[in-house]
Amino acid sequence: MMNARRFLFLFILLALLTLPFLAAAEEAQDLTAQCTIVASSKENRITRLSDRNYSTAFNTEIQRTPSVTVTAPENAPVYGLYLCFGDKLYPWEIQAKRSGEWQTVYQSEGLYAHEYAPLPEGETEMRLLLISEKKKAIVLNELYAFGPGDLPAFVQQWQPAPEKADLLVLSAHPDDEVLFFGGTIPTYAGEKGLNVVVAYMTAGNNCRRSELLNGLWEMGVRTYPEIGPFWDRYSSQLQSAYSEWGKNKVHAFVVELLRRYQPEVVVTHDVNGEYGHGAHRLCADAMQHCVITAADPEKFSDSAEKYGVWQVKKLYLHLYQENAVEMDWDQPLSAFGGRTAYEVAKDGYGWHVSQHEMGQKNPDTGKFEVFVVEPRKSKYSCYRFGLAYTTVGPDMEKNDFMENIPGY
Repeated sequence: MMNARRFLFLFILLALLTLPFLAAAEEAQDLTAQCTIVASSKENRITRLSDRNYSTAFNTEIQRTPSVTVTAPENAPVYGLYLCFGDKLYPWEIQAKRSGEWQTVYQSEGLYAHEYAPLPEGETEMRLLLISEKKKAIVLNELYAFGPGDLPAFVQQWQPAPEKADLLVLSAHPDDEVLFFGGTIPTYAGEKGLNVVVAYMTAGNNCRRSELLNGLWEMGVRTYPEIGPFWDRYSSQLQSAYSEWGKNKVHAFVVELLRRYQPEVVVTHDVNGEYGHGAHRLCADAMQHCVITAADPEKFSDSAEKYGVWQVKKLYLHLYQENAVEMDWDQPLSAFGGRTAYEVAKDGYGWHVSQHEMGQKNPDTGKFEVFVVEPRKSKYSCYRFGLAYTTVGPDMEKNDFMENIPGY
């Protein structure tokens, strides 16, 4: 009897001790649908803030102090706002109404298109304001209001890009980084924990910028990507792509990327643009030129003066036939619960919703095929690359982008 009582006492004590930990692990409730949301203009489109569709942006009128006010449901204060901006970024702040007065409780420099604003005291009425001397509009793809608890995994809290990168991945458009480079980002950023900078020549549009951020977060990237200033225009030829964007501007941008982030290794597109896309060809052509130019202090002197010069050690191009390597994206990754790098890449592409019906005509069959993360045996396999430039000798193992790089 005593043993039974002692066992019961220990069981109850253990249960009581673990209750706080169980509560702490509870996921924060999404309160958005229960909140009252009022904007300084265009209230008739306010539902776009919570339709969970990143292609339907809400925007206020262009005003001197545009605002979006969120009132929490009764007896359920808001402990954080997750804001997904859909336009140019400006400094902003969150104000909370306390004792009838608006008080600033969170300020942002406006560096990230997706940002979480914690409200640790719990607020019942709060508003988002842009901080600008000129008239601007608030443009949001999505807004989330959360109660207390652990944030859902999709909520992004970005860190600034590293001063020194191990690997730079240059993608022409959002989704190319998964369609053609496959497990590169999950393996090196998520699993190996290297400093991986992902750069894009263009965001495409506001929706696709949100999608690329969602996809990168899914694949383990926690440092904010670099998004170029170029407009998304289709071309099938290298020279027409250069004509659209300006060859000197492209080279200046790529050289500055290399000098600013000092990557040991760079990965980018196929010289033939995979299926012939001119912007993909441009990435391969420009990078082959710029890995040499970035080390020359006489070229693009502005970025040389600001960041110094830099010598990249290795450049890999997708599908490059010389010094060919085949990566193994089929090994389970502990950082992703045993999913393979290829599977994580497919999950990353899952966030590029606007592109899921996009594709191309198969030149062999003449049939239209939607884009997919290219499997190992496909014509555009995301497993196959080639070492197009090296200062550290050829690869011998041919299965690791960091091979021959000291310290890796």
